[in-house]
Amino acid sequence: MADAILLVMLVAATLYAVLGGADFGAGLVEPFIGSEGQRRVDIAIAPVWEANHVWLVLLATLSFVAFPAVYAVVTGYLHIPLLLVLLGIVARGTAFTFRHYDPASGTTRSGYTLAFRVGSFLTPLFLGLTLAATASGKLTRTPSDFYTGYVAPWNSWFGWATGAFVCALFAFEGAALLAAEHPTRAGALPYVRLARNTHLLTIALGAHVFVAAYCEQLAWLEELLHSPLALASLAAASLLVPLVAYGFRRGRPWLVRLATGGQSAAVLLGFFGAQHPVLVRMQSGDLTIANAAAPAETQSALLWAIAIGLSLIVPGIVYLTYVYKGPRPDGRRATR
Repeated sequence: MADAILLVMLVAATLYAVLGGADFGAGLVEPFIGSEGQRRVDIAIAPVWEANHVWLVLLATLSFVAFPAVYAVVTGYLHIPLLLVLLGIVARGTAFTFRHYDPASGTTRSGYTLAFRVGSFLTPLFLGLTLAATASGKLTRTPSDFYTGYVAPWNSWFGWATGAFVCALFAFEGAALLAAEHPTRAGALPYVRLARNTHLLTIALGAHVFVAAYCEQLAWLEELLHSPLALASLAAASLLVPLVAYGFRRGRPWLVRLATGGQSAAVLLGFFGAQHPVLVRMQSGDLTIANAAAPAETQSALLWAIAIGLSLIVPGIVYLTYVYKGPRPDGRRATR
C-alpha cells in the first residue's frame, strides 16, 4: 500500500513539474520574447494555470497522511525554502490575475509584471533547493545551531546547482508551451532559438548538478550510478533531445509537448530512482518507505480517498482544459 501511495505521489509530482513547470517557465522566458511576450504568455497559460496547483496540494496532503515523519522533517527543517516557494506561488498568482484583469496601465501594471516574473523564478529555484536537500544527506534531527539545522542542508553547491537546473528546465518547458500555443502556418515552430538556448542551458546545468554531487561526495550520486531505473530514465531523457528538435523544426506542436513532458518526467523519475527506497537522506538514519509509512489502516483508508478524489478531480481538469484549449464552434482552436 505504501508503494501504491508513493506511486500516486510520483505521478502528482510529475504532473506538477510538467504542467505547472511550463507555466512557471512561461514567466521566466517572458522578458526574452519581445513586446508581444506578455500577451502571448497570458493566452498560453490562462485560464487553466491555477488548476495545476492541485497536484502540489495533493502531493503535500499525501505526504502528511501517508508519510508523516517525512512531512515533519521536510516542513520543519526546510521551512525557509518552502516558505519562499509559497511566497513565489502567491506573488505570481495574484500578480498574474491583477495584470490580466486590471484595466489600469503604466506603473501599476509594470509592478504586476515584475511580481509575476520574480514569482516565476523564486518558486522553481527553491523547489530545486528543497528537493536537493532531501537527497544531500545533510539533514539532522539534532542540529547544533540554527544554521546547521535549517540552512546548511539546502545552502550548498549541490542545492543551488539543482535549483538553477529546475529553473532552466521550467524555462525550456515554457518556451515549448509558447511555441505549441502559437504555431506558424507551415514550417518550424516559433521561438526555436529560445527553445534551443534554454534546452542547451538545461543540459549544461544538469551536468553541473552531477559535478556538484561528485565534489560533495553524495551517496545519492553513487546510488544513481547503480540504479537501473535511474540510468534508464536519464537515457530516455537524452534520447528525447533529438525528438524535441525534430518537432520544432517540422512544426509539430503536439510532438513538442509530448517529448518535452517526457523529458521532464524522465528526469524526475531518475532523481527518485536514485533515492528509492529512501525518501529523505539524513545524517543519522535515513527515512525510508518502511520506517516512515503510516499504519496500514491509515494507508488503506487513504487509498480509498485517493481513488474517490481522483475520480472527481481528473475529469474536471480534463473538461476545463477542453473548454478553454479545445476546438471552438467555428472549428478553430480556443486560445483563452
